[in-house]
Amino acid sequence: MKKYCYAFALIALLACNKKNGSGESGGDSNAEISDVRKVVKPEAVSSYSEPVKDKDGLNDWKFAVSLFETEQTFKYKIKVKYKELEAEDDLVVPNLGIQPKVEVQKGKEPLTCVIGFMDKENVFKEVKRVEIIGDELKIRQTKSYSMR
Repeated sequence: MKKYCYAFALIALLACNKKNGSGESGGDSNAEISDVRKVVKPEAVSSYSEPVKDKDGLNDWKFAVSLFETEQTFKYKIKVKYKELEAEDDLVVPNLGIQPKVEVQKGKEPLTCVIGFMDKENVFKEVKRVEIIGDELKIRQTKSYSMR
Protein backbone atom coordinates (compact mmCIF):
# COMPACT_ATOMS: atom_id res chain seq x y z
CA MET A 1 0.00 0.00 0.00
CA LYS A 2 2.89 2.36 0.78
CA LYS A 3 4.34 1.99 -2.71
CA TYR A 4 0.98 3.04 -4.21
CA CYS A 5 0.96 6.19 -2.05
CA TYR A 6 4.52 7.02 -3.14
CA ALA A 7 3.63 6.42 -6.78
CA PHE A 8 0.53 8.62 -6.50
CA ALA A 9 2.53 11.42 -4.84
CA LEU A 10 5.21 11.19 -7.51
CA ILE A 11 2.65 11.34 -10.35
CA ALA A 12 0.89 14.31 -8.72
CA LEU A 13 4.20 16.14 -8.32
CA LEU A 14 5.16 15.53 -11.96
CA ALA A 15 1.73 16.65 -13.18
CA CYS A 16 2.08 19.99 -11.37
CA ASN A 17 5.47 20.64 -12.98
CA LYS A 18 4.34 19.71 -16.48
CA LYS A 19 5.82 21.93 -19.20
CA ASN A 20 3.86 23.24 -22.17
CA GLY A 21 4.72 22.40 -25.78
CA SER A 22 7.33 25.14 -26.23
CA GLY A 23 9.45 23.89 -23.33
CA GLU A 24 8.44 26.60 -20.87
CA SER A 25 6.64 26.12 -17.60
CA GLY A 26 3.10 27.43 -17.59
CA GLY A 27 3.99 30.85 -16.12
CA ASP A 28 3.87 34.34 -17.60
CA SER A 29 5.41 34.39 -21.09
CA ASN A 30 5.95 38.20 -21.01
CA ALA A 31 9.34 37.64 -19.40
CA GLU A 32 10.64 36.19 -22.69
CA ILE A 33 10.58 39.51 -24.57
CA SER A 34 13.48 41.73 -23.57
CA ASP A 35 12.71 45.36 -22.70
CA VAL A 36 15.85 46.43 -24.59
CA ARG A 37 16.33 45.96 -28.33
CA LYS A 38 19.65 44.47 -29.39
CA VAL A 39 19.48 46.03 -32.87
CA VAL A 40 17.60 49.26 -33.65
CA LYS A 41 16.60 49.56 -37.30
CA PRO A 42 17.37 53.03 -38.71
CA GLU A 43 14.59 52.83 -41.33
CA ALA A 44 10.90 53.31 -40.57
CA VAL A 45 9.03 50.15 -39.52
CA SER A 46 5.76 51.58 -40.85
CA SER A 47 4.78 54.79 -42.63
CA TYR A 48 2.00 56.58 -44.46
CA SER A 49 2.24 59.53 -46.84
CA GLU A 50 -0.07 61.52 -49.09
CA PRO A 51 0.52 64.71 -51.11
CA VAL A 52 -0.75 68.07 -49.88
CA LYS A 53 -1.96 70.43 -52.59
CA ASP A 54 -1.40 74.15 -52.43
CA LYS A 55 -3.42 76.72 -54.36
CA ASP A 56 -0.52 77.76 -56.62
CA GLY A 57 0.77 74.24 -57.26
CA LEU A 58 4.36 75.40 -56.74
CA ASN A 59 5.20 73.37 -53.65
CA ASP A 60 5.83 69.65 -53.29
CA TRP A 61 4.30 69.33 -49.83
CA LYS A 62 3.20 66.14 -48.15
CA PHE A 63 1.52 64.76 -45.06
CA ALA A 64 3.71 61.89 -43.79
CA VAL A 65 3.74 59.81 -40.62
CA SER A 66 6.51 57.29 -39.86
CA LEU A 67 7.26 54.97 -36.93
CA PHE A 68 10.83 54.23 -35.87
CA GLU A 69 12.20 51.74 -33.36
CA THR A 70 13.95 52.95 -30.22
CA GLU A 71 16.28 51.09 -27.85
CA GLN A 72 13.23 50.17 -25.77
CA THR A 73 11.35 47.23 -27.29
CA PHE A 74 7.85 48.54 -26.57
CA LYS A 75 8.48 52.21 -27.38
CA TYR A 76 8.54 53.79 -30.84
CA LYS A 77 9.25 57.28 -32.15
CA ILE A 78 6.53 58.90 -34.28
CA LYS A 79 7.76 61.43 -36.84
CA VAL A 80 5.18 63.60 -38.61
CA LYS A 81 5.68 65.99 -41.51
CA TYR A 82 3.00 68.37 -42.79
CA LYS A 83 4.02 70.96 -45.37
CA GLU A 84 7.17 72.46 -43.76
CA LEU A 85 6.20 71.51 -40.20
CA GLU A 86 7.88 68.54 -38.49
CA ALA A 87 6.79 67.03 -35.18
CA GLU A 88 7.68 64.03 -33.02
CA ASP A 89 5.83 61.98 -30.44
CA ASP A 90 6.21 58.62 -28.69
CA LEU A 91 4.16 55.46 -29.01
CA VAL A 92 4.21 52.89 -26.19
CA VAL A 93 2.61 49.49 -26.83
CA PRO A 94 1.81 46.87 -24.17
CA ASN A 95 3.90 43.74 -23.72
CA LEU A 96 1.59 41.00 -25.01
CA GLY A 97 4.28 38.32 -24.80
CA ILE A 98 5.01 38.61 -28.52
CA GLN A 99 7.31 40.86 -30.52
CA PRO A 100 5.37 44.10 -31.06
CA LYS A 101 4.15 44.88 -34.57
CA VAL A 102 3.14 48.51 -35.05
CA GLU A 103 1.38 50.05 -38.03
CA VAL A 104 0.36 53.38 -39.50
CA GLN A 105 -2.93 53.12 -41.38
CA LYS A 106 -4.80 55.62 -43.55
CA GLY A 107 -7.67 57.33 -41.77
CA LYS A 108 -11.19 57.75 -43.11
CA GLU A 109 -10.79 61.48 -43.77
CA PRO A 110 -8.12 63.11 -45.97
CA LEU A 111 -4.86 64.03 -44.21
CA THR A 112 -5.62 61.62 -41.35
CA CYS A 113 -3.94 58.42 -40.20
CA VAL A 114 -4.27 56.01 -37.30
CA ILE A 115 -1.33 54.56 -35.36
CA GLY A 116 -1.57 51.32 -33.43
CA PHE A 117 -0.37 47.76 -33.02
CA MET A 118 -1.42 44.22 -33.88
CA ASP A 119 -2.57 42.02 -30.99
CA LYS A 120 -2.02 38.26 -30.59
CA GLU A 121 -4.94 37.52 -32.94
CA ASN A 122 -3.46 39.93 -35.54
CA VAL A 123 -6.25 42.48 -34.95
CA PHE A 124 -5.30 46.16 -35.26
CA LYS A 125 -5.63 48.12 -32.00
CA GLU A 126 -5.76 51.90 -32.42
CA VAL A 127 -3.70 54.03 -30.02
CA LYS A 128 -3.21 57.47 -31.64
CA ARG A 129 -4.69 59.52 -34.45
CA VAL A 130 -2.73 62.08 -36.48
CA GLU A 131 -4.84 64.55 -38.42
CA ILE A 132 -4.90 67.98 -39.97
CA ILE A 133 -7.83 70.10 -38.79
CA GLY A 134 -8.08 73.45 -40.53
CA ASP A 135 -4.40 73.98 -41.15
CA GLU A 136 -3.26 72.63 -37.76
CA LEU A 137 -1.52 69.35 -37.02
CA LYS A 138 -3.16 67.33 -34.22
CA ILE A 139 -1.75 64.19 -32.58
CA ARG A 140 -4.30 62.65 -30.22
CA GLN A 141 -4.22 59.65 -27.93
CA THR A 142 -7.48 57.84 -28.74
CA LYS A 143 -7.15 54.64 -26.67
CA SER A 144 -4.81 53.07 -24.14
CA TYR A 145 -4.10 49.45 -23.29
CA SER A 146 -2.45 47.74 -20.32
CA MET A 147 -1.78 44.22 -19.15
CA ARG A 148 -2.79 42.81 -15.78
